[in-house]
Amino acid sequence: MESYLTPSEAQIAELMRGDHDAPVAALNLFWFNEQAQYQPEDPEYGTDAANVSAREAYAAYAAEAGQAITALGGHVAFSATLDQVMIGPDNLNFDTAAVMVFPTRRAFIEMLASPGFQAASRHRKAALSNHIMLHLDGTPFFSQD
Repeated sequence: MESYLTPSEAQIAELMRGDHDAPVAALNLFWFNEQAQYQPEDPEYGTDAANVSAREAYAAYAAEAGQAITALGGHVAFSATLDQVMIGPDNLNFDTAAVMVFPTRRAFIEMLASPGFQAASRHRKAALSNHIMLHLDGTPFFSQD
């Protein structure tokens, strides 16, 4: 399976074309490295701070990015480890699935542009060997029955 850590230009263009007032849920599939893989442009690179597990690097991302997410009304609806692939390709053995929910697509876009979120993303990229994100209709997370 090809590895992804950032959206393509076409995916960003599609995001921008969507209804900015509609709620959005993001299903994330995470494949973790064993050790964090910081890059030369990261302040941690070549220092003791880079000698952490991928899970520790991801925890740093979650702590920093979480502030930007909650400030925009977003939250993690759930996060769980993979038990098994029941239907689908055998190579879909990701480590963790998480659903993040945003009240509007606009809030998600603002999060992506947030300097705090952008700075924190280096920890996510260091932690993950692959990341697939699928946007879903977020209405069910906000509807009042």
